[in-house]
Amino acid sequence: MGHSGWVSWLLSGRLETFYDGLRWPGWSEETAALAVGQGLSVYPFLWSEEAHADLAATSRRPVPMREVLGVAADFARQMGPSDPGFLGDV
Repeated sequence: MGHSGWVSWLLSGRLETFYDGLRWPGWSEETAALAVGQGLSVYPFLWSEEAHADLAATSRRPVPMREVLGVAADFARQMGPSDPGFLGDV
């Protein structure tokens, strides 16, 4: 998907359905309280079977966005031949 296709998808309203099943009660308030350079560290990871059993029971804490991107880059390196791109440099 090219950049314009991605932006179009973001604005189409389908973003909400993409994240169905990955949001817990109160997620909006919890994420709104994050500082500009922060993300959420979630354990077990949101894509795991354990997290999906009870999203509200996951452990969540604010961390620097560098940490969030670093974990994503580490997983990309471990999962296969794809290059994590600029995320690998954080």
